[in-house]
Amino acid sequence: MKVLRGFALNILSFLFILSLMLIGPAFMLNSTALNPRFIVTELGRLDISALVEEIISEQPPSSDFPAEMQTALIQTVDKLEPQLKQEVGTAVSSIYDYLLGKTESLDLALILKNTILSKEFIASLVKEADVASSFKQYFKDELTEEIPPDQQYLARYLDEAIPRLEPWIEEQVNIAAGPVVDYILGEKPTLRVVVSLEPMKAILRVSTREAFLKSPPPELATASAAELDRSFNDYYQKIAAEISATLEIDESTLGPDIPASITLALSDAEAGLTQAREIIGYFRLGYILLIIFILLLILGIVLLYREVRRTTRNLGITFLVCGGLDYIGILIGKYILRTYLPVADLPSSLQSWLPQLAVNCLRPLEMLSLGVAIGGIALIIVSFVYRPRPALP
Repeated sequence: MKVLRGFALNILSFLFILSLMLIGPAFMLNSTALNPRFIVTELGRLDISALVEEIISEQPPSSDFPAEMQTALIQTVDKLEPQLKQEVGTAVSSIYDYLLGKTESLDLALILKNTILSKEFIASLVKEADVASSFKQYFKDELTEEIPPDQQYLARYLDEAIPRLEPWIEEQVNIAAGPVVDYILGEKPTLRVVVSLEPMKAILRVSTREAFLKSPPPELATASAAELDRSFNDYYQKIAAEISATLEIDESTLGPDIPASITLALSDAEAGLTQAREIIGYFRLGYILLIIFILLLILGIVLLYREVRRTTRNLGITFLVCGGLDYIGILIGKYILRTYLPVADLPSSLQSWLPQLAVNCLRPLEMLSLGVAIGGIALIIVSFVYRPRPALP
């Protein structure tokens, strides 16, 4: 009987050690890669604006991407970085809700529309990126071309009037953003946004007239109010005649291939996430079963020993050895990651972020191994200090 019990104890102890070796990596994976809070936190540590600045600075000069646009992009990313990270974090949480089985369906297009392509974020992007300035410059260049060469001094009135268009331009861009997003995400097969330019003409007329009357041309310095009005009307009608009644945005403006490409990319991503959800489901089931198996092994060892001192000493030594070896291995791994991780060719912001990310991935396993080792020490101490109660006569 003792031989059989000893054999059973050896088998259970071996399975117990093997299970402790497996539970560590499983716990680390469950606490990091499968934990949306960990992912969001680590993404929050990444300095995106510095990364964008480094990437842009390494690009050769190009007329298609002048220095002014580069500077504007860097400043925009810097201003929007907190909001961008918040939107990305929301998107990551929504995706993980599907991966972890909290939701039954996944619609990446809807997730994008609710986060980084939401009306609120696009409005912030339009404002911070100063999109209105690009349109103002476009309108100014187009209208200035209609002024006769010998009257180019009249362009200064446009210089004073064009800034008044900024609120209207921002409003129209925000209105058009919704249909454009629906089109590029494939939710609508066609795109047709018609922007009436009559409000722009009215704003431009009023503001240009104010500038004209405030500082008329030299040859009209002594003209009466009626003469100034007639002269302004002649001047403005030439410009207004060149402005169409509407501005239309359709499929040809963005290109017909964009929705198909994005739809295909989102479809492929959803298929990959569906497969990942299935794999994660099996992993999480195995993780739970492994924990239950460890508890059953401990129970089996306790029942076989049926004696506190030997039970606690056996379990304590196993915990201490496994936890201690894991902890030592993690300390060595952290040193190697901090010292030898090949990041020399990466941007400096990634050079500091990636090693810390790797170290943070090991932290749950480090805490677990330390806790297991401490628990082992506690059990060994119990095995020495415990005194069984004397048997009753």
